[in-house]
Amino acid sequence: MNDNELLQGLKNHEESAIEEIMERYTPYVSTIIYNLSRGKLSTPDIEETAADVFFTIWKSPEKIEEGSLKGFIAAVAKNKAKETIRRVKPKDNIVDIDDVVLADEYTLQDNMDNQVLQQDLKQALDQFGEPDREIVIRYYYYYQTAPKIAELLDLKLEAVKSKIKRARAKLKTFLKERGYQK
Repeated sequence: MNDNELLQGLKNHEESAIEEIMERYTPYVSTIIYNLSRGKLSTPDIEETAADVFFTIWKSPEKIEEGSLKGFIAAVAKNKAKETIRRVKPKDNIVDIDDVVLADEYTLQDNMDNQVLQQDLKQALDQFGEPDREIVIRYYYYYQTAPKIAELLDLKLEAVKSKIKRARAKLKTFLKERGYQK
């Protein structure tokens, strides 16, 4: 069965369709979750998150457009991974940019581009002072919310939000100077 036939089966609530989707896409979903978690989630957490992904797909087939099953699965996997990461406490109270690996490395070219981008981002973050650097890493790499960061770093919420906004502007300028678009 192709993806469009599987999607039609989902919309008709055929269990064989979700079983085929799970068989076909479990490695893909698990890879997305693992890459986003940067090794911080346990195998049971990854498996539970993957199950949540397929449950969401089973319950929401009407949200999936024809020809976009794989993309929809990836989007749900990313969102569920972020939810799990937020729910699971990091082991340390300090994070290090050297521990961060960018996700979505599916092709060699993407992998090379991501490595260059990661080096540029590390260089940009190395220019930030503390606690700005820590806040950016927690917010963008560990998907912690601003209130959670404020609590962990003993800062006011508005200060954290302001630092995130300023850091975003600095990163945007830094990356534009290096030829990145947008």
